[in-house]
Amino acid sequence: MDLGTQLKREREARGWTQQSLADQLHVTRQTVSRWENGSTYPNLDTLVALSDHLAVSLDTLLKAKRVTVAPVVQQISRDVRLKRRYQRWLVGLICVILLISGGLGLLSWGHRYQNSLVDRYNPFLTTKRGYAVLPASQTTQTVDAFVADDPFGAGSWLKLTTGQHGTKYRWALVQHRGASVSGIRLVTRKQIPGVMREQAGNVYLKYHFRQDGPRASWKFWD
Repeated sequence: MDLGTQLKREREARGWTQQSLADQLHVTRQTVSRWENGSTYPNLDTLVALSDHLAVSLDTLLKAKRVTVAPVVQQISRDVRLKRRYQRWLVGLICVILLISGGLGLLSWGHRYQNSLVDRYNPFLTTKRGYAVLPASQTTQTVDAFVADDPFGAGSWLKLTTGQHGTKYRWALVQHRGASVSGIRLVTRKQIPGVMREQAGNVYLKYHFRQDGPRASWKFWD
């Protein structure tokens, strides 16, 4: 007696049709028919469900007198291997998602708090050139300055370290990638393109959080 014959015997003993058993297991009637004629075999989860619905132990289903269990064992073995493979894929997918999320989170944090090292290697930022007005002091110093990147007022507050400069060279052409400054060149106001002079300004203003808001946003791309 093979598994299909045993299954049919248990089903008929309870007066169930193939359709009624299929409805209980949430499969099609054709699936139950294929199990009973031996063309296919239920997987491990379905075998457990059959055992529960028929109130018959797996031992009875699989080890009845002269039952042919080799195909069933092969089916169960394939099912277990597939589950393990899916589990590995799922773990790998979760690791990739966590890695990507962590990387994007780092880029967002770096841009928000103006970490120059993070911004330097951020692939979503582009290198820009803007103009800033500097304080009148002629000593070498690090200052907060608003760097205007376009004629419409877009720009950002950056920390700039400049050399000594006279009253004539109180403006700076700044090349930067986010908070990462890669170059500064002192210029005169006349050297600033006309469309940028108004945005660059004429008087140095200090950064004030209440007035100017956060130095940068969480947005890590241009």
